[in-house]
Amino acid sequence: MDDDHGSTHSDNHDTFEPYSLTEFTGDYFGTYNEEDFKWPEVHQVMESDSGTQEEHEDEDCDELRDGDAIAAHNAELEHGWEHPVDPASQNIDFPDSEDVSLQQQPCHAEQRQAEAPLGQHPTIEEFPRCENIWASFTSHVDYEVAKWAKLCGAGSTAFSELLAIDGLRDALGLSYQNSHELNQIIDQELPCRRPYFKHKEIIVVNEVFDVYSHNIMECVKALYSDPDFSQHLLHAPERHYVDSDKTVRMYHDLHTGKWWWSTQKELETKKHRATVIPIILSSDKTQVTMFRNKSAYPVYMTIGNIPKEIRRKPSQRAWILLAYLPTAKLKHITNKAVRCWTSTNLFHTCLHHILEPLRVPREDGVAMASGDGVIHRGHPILACYSADYPEQLLTTGIESGEYELGRPDIPVKLRDFVAILAALSLVDEDYGMWTRACQECGIKLVFKPFWEDLPHANIFQSITPDGIIKHLIEWIKEEYSKAKIDACCRRLPPNHSICLFMKGISSLSHVSGTEHNQICRFLLGVIIDIRLPGNLDSARLIHAVFNFNLPKLHFFCHYVHMIKLYGTTDNYNTEYTECLHIDLAKDAYRATNHKDKYPQMTLWLERHEKMLWHNNFVQWRLAMTKHLTAKHVSLDRIICGYGAIFFMEALACYVIRTNQPTLSAVQLKQEAAHIVLPFQTVATFHRVKFYTINTSGYHDPTATIDSVHCQPPRKDNKGHIIPGHFDTVLVNEGDGGTMGANGYHVAQVRVVFTLTSHAAAALFRTPAKAPTHFAYMEWFTPFGQPEANHGLYKISHIIRNGERLVSIIDISDICRSVHLIPKFGPVVPHEWTSSTVLELCSSFFVNSFSDRHAYLTII
Repeated sequence: MDDDHGSTHSDNHDTFEPYSLTEFTGDYFGTYNEEDFKWPEVHQVMESDSGTQEEHEDEDCDELRDGDAIAAHNAELEHGWEHPVDPASQNIDFPDSEDVSLQQQPCHAEQRQAEAPLGQHPTIEEFPRCENIWASFTSHVDYEVAKWAKLCGAGSTAFSELLAIDGLRDALGLSYQNSHELNQIIDQELPCRRPYFKHKEIIVVNEVFDVYSHNIMECVKALYSDPDFSQHLLHAPERHYVDSDKTVRMYHDLHTGKWWWSTQKELETKKHRATVIPIILSSDKTQVTMFRNKSAYPVYMTIGNIPKEIRRKPSQRAWILLAYLPTAKLKHITNKAVRCWTSTNLFHTCLHHILEPLRVPREDGVAMASGDGVIHRGHPILACYSADYPEQLLTTGIESGEYELGRPDIPVKLRDFVAILAALSLVDEDYGMWTRACQECGIKLVFKPFWEDLPHANIFQSITPDGIIKHLIEWIKEEYSKAKIDACCRRLPPNHSICLFMKGISSLSHVSGTEHNQICRFLLGVIIDIRLPGNLDSARLIHAVFNFNLPKLHFFCHYVHMIKLYGTTDNYNTEYTECLHIDLAKDAYRATNHKDKYPQMTLWLERHEKMLWHNNFVQWRLAMTKHLTAKHVSLDRIICGYGAIFFMEALACYVIRTNQPTLSAVQLKQEAAHIVLPFQTVATFHRVKFYTINTSGYHDPTATIDSVHCQPPRKDNKGHIIPGHFDTVLVNEGDGGTMGANGYHVAQVRVVFTLTSHAAAALFRTPAKAPTHFAYMEWFTPFGQPEANHGLYKISHIIRNGERLVSIIDISDICRSVHLIPKFGPVVPHEWTSSTVLELCSSFFVNSFSDRHAYLTII
């Protein structure tokens, strides 16, 4: 392949050199219904008047209920007012002028053959057959009303008042008269697949505190034995490599890290057939009300045997609310130092009680049955503790660090855990010696921290990196003008994995972890082409960030070390547990009468959990399916509406190349001129969906990890014009691999369509071997070398005779969507918008940070 300019397209796809070209549009490929034409939530987020954005509960949520309304809203924001940028004030020198699966499999892997099952669980009985699939409810309506009341309805009092309306209960045929009777059905008749909460009083400094928690061993067993996870459980560590010589190691899920391998080896020296069960904990105090400053202190847990593709989705319920810690502010203690010391000891005392069951198995382990009935000798061990920076200090008992600008290449040096344990052991012997020893080790005077005697655990190794993007964004906004940053954000083209901030990011407040995640996906691409004050190159800022060593940013130095130990950071990201606050803390609090909250919150959560599991069982029994639909579009509309000007010529070239693959380019065009298409309409699809299959073979058909849109302009129900939406994609030219851009090519999709069996028989010599779905593409220049300062690839449209190069390909060659960041230049053109930038901009950077799969491929 040649470089960016004057390059030629690979011969793997037939191309047609056009004479003129306009825009494009499309539909959906796969099993779907009319709702699938709605735009997905991850394309853009509705913004409130205050400038904040709605949070996403799940990264893989498919669609919003009113996609057209959101698209129309963003279309209006595209042309909204912007603060003018005075070029003179910037000291700038101006120039002269759907069902496809993604699978990530390492090339080579080694598995430690240590884990082996101890036996088979005696008998797994089938769920008793029942003619009433809604049981323990009497009918479909009876069940649906109960589900609404418990999962998305009003409070208990309001629901009882609703049912008290004369004749309503009889008209609906309900088996309960009020909330109390419905709660009795849930409490007594619905099974519970998770342990119940228990209450314990803990005394610290002669004061009693209430702790509501699950038994952590019961939680571990519940997750490990869950039949939904059984076929995906990871039982043994593995080493993955990207080359056949096994010299370059790959780290992704927790079982590919060095921690699991070394822990397994340590256990095997004492007893064979051990199964490591890594415990991942996360704690984070959160506000449950906007007023009166009410807060909750949840602690969450999961196990690393569940693949991260499942753990990271709240809808899969792979996390369990382990406990609510006391939130007392201890204001009766007037001395601030004593109050802080008491608060720290209260935290550790509570967690010491909660984690006490983990101390029992130790070297002998505990018998644990997985969901398929196989019994293993499990060793639950604290592996990771995920928390924000203040929580990290509280957990480890160390003082807040003072850091200056430093070098990130300095090797990571962990604290001497053995020396710290020796210092802590002096607390029962000599107070003075204990005080001096703790000071020498650099830790606070914590009385028996919860991690002191946990088997095989090192808390200073277990603490995982916290988010750092907040500080970086603030610093960048200070260096550049906020108007410039916002102008670039408004003009980013849409993509399934990119959230569009149509009002920019400078005015955001109370930014969630999900929003920080989204900003990270395009921030580098936005700033690499903007000049710094004084007309300085942006490379100065990019390199300066590498040397940040502030308290939070100091964790940059630990990232490589942590990834080698525990896999990539999405194994222990605090963003995922932040999503749990909504259901397991905020919603639970709102369901109470705000008095004596924890008993009510825990009971509400138990009933909520039962209804969720029962709903899953009912949906499984129903085995509901979707029906395929398609639209017939005339060739005139394909050309004019979708912008596929050379559709007929490109299809003729494709047919000739398929029938006669040995023809030269000149012969192909001569033969294609004689092709007459035996139809006037085709079925088009406005969306292609990609579903996830991870390295363990886990496939979640409800989660769309990627999608490609090719939809023409249309009107919403108010008559507003919604611009066309034509995504750019990564096409596999035949030799594209799991990692690296070699063998891939970027193109923009105009039309995804299919042919009838009659048309296929008339065009192809062997119609049975011909593809069933096709895509009309406009090509970009091939990948060259990534640019030195930021590592992103630069591409542009391929132009022939003044028009873009086009061709038709088999849709199975589309690997995934790809996000392009416009090369904005010193000043962002005002005429560019999010929906037109792909047409108006001439050069782009390929965004390798849009999601994890893109990062793996485009490197």
